[in-house]
Formats: sequence, structure tokens, C-alpha cells
Amino acid sequence: MIDSNIDKLMYAYVESLYQHSKGFQNYSDAQKHEYMSQDICYVYGELLYPSTVKMIKKLKLSNSDVLLDLGSGLGKFALQMFLRSQVKKVIGIEATESLYLQSKQKIEIAEQQLPFFWENNRQLSLIAHNFLEIDWSVANIVYSCSTCFTQDLLCKIGEKINQTPSITQVLSLRPITTLERLKLHQVFSIECSWDSALCFWYR
Repeated sequence: MIDSNIDKLMYAYVESLYQHSKGFQNYSDAQKHEYMSQDICYVYGELLYPSTVKMIKKLKLSNSDVLLDLGSGLGKFALQMFLRSQVKKVIGIEATESLYLQSKQKIEIAEQQLPFFWENNRQLSLIAHNFLEIDWSVANIVYSCSTCFTQDLLCKIGEKINQTPSITQVLSLRPITTLERLKLHQVFSIECSWDSALCFWYR
């Protein structure tokens, strides 16, 4: 439920910005095989705006935080997190070209329309790449809409976080069994484009 005027405005803005975007893609069998061979999830889903706000309130974000969104899709969560919180930087990583190109276009429009959110060296960056091959040490918070990730991919995410001491908080829509350096702090409910889900918060 959206109960504040600022959230109503923010929700309306993002929905208007993304109204002609297409998250679901009809990938060919060859594309699916290529993505699967690289541990890339091509199934699309979104966290709904009220749940993004819920996360922001729980995390108590500051202007020194850098958040990494693994598999950022159309960039909706990354943009909402950037606009609604005071984080210093949000980095979205998306391996599928069609989603990355759409997200890049939307973020560029948002920066043109709302430039004041980018003041004081705040940044919202998008990277077109396999997130397992990117350096995560610039971030202290990791989020992933990981519902459709394979267990093998989740294990690799946990191992990479174990080796990245800068990361102090993790939010995942599935448990990460290989994550040993951080402990499970809380499990809470969220709403997504496909159904309700659980979010596993490690810190």
C-alpha cells in the first residue's frame, strides 16, 4: 500500500516512465542456451514499489551507501531506490541486451527530467555484463530479485560475497546457503509482479 504523497508521486512517475517498456522477452532457444551456459537468468519479474519502500525503511540507508542490483532488468528497482533513498550510488547489472538497452534509455530520460537527484555527485550506473564477472567491492549493499536463479548461481553469489568484505548487507528473494560471512538477520514478506514472496536479509 502506498500511503504518503511523495510515494504516490514517485510511483506515478516511474509507472509513466516505464509504461511502454517490455520486461518479458521471447528469447530463441539458442539465446536461452547461451544464457544458461553462462549462469544468466533470462526469466523476468519485478519487485513492486511498496516493497522497495519497505526495504528502504528497513535498511536505514545513508548518503555513504552504494547499492548493487544483481540482474537489474529494466532498471525499475535501481531507479526507485535512487530516487526514494539518499544512497550515494546505485549500480544495476544486467546481462540481457534488450533489457539493458531499455533500462539505459529510461535512466537517461529520468536524469534529464529530474537532474536534481543527481546533484552532490550522486550516481545511478547501469552495466551490461554478467554480474559474476564484475568487481563488487565498490558496494556495501547487494540486492537481487533472485527467485528464478538456479541453486548453482545462488551458491556462486554467496561465495563471491564471502570474498568481498566491503559488502555488509544482502537482500535476496531466495536464501543463499553458501553465504557464511554474513548472518541471516530477518525474513520478511514482499510483493512482486508475479506474487508475494519472501526476502532474506543478511548482515
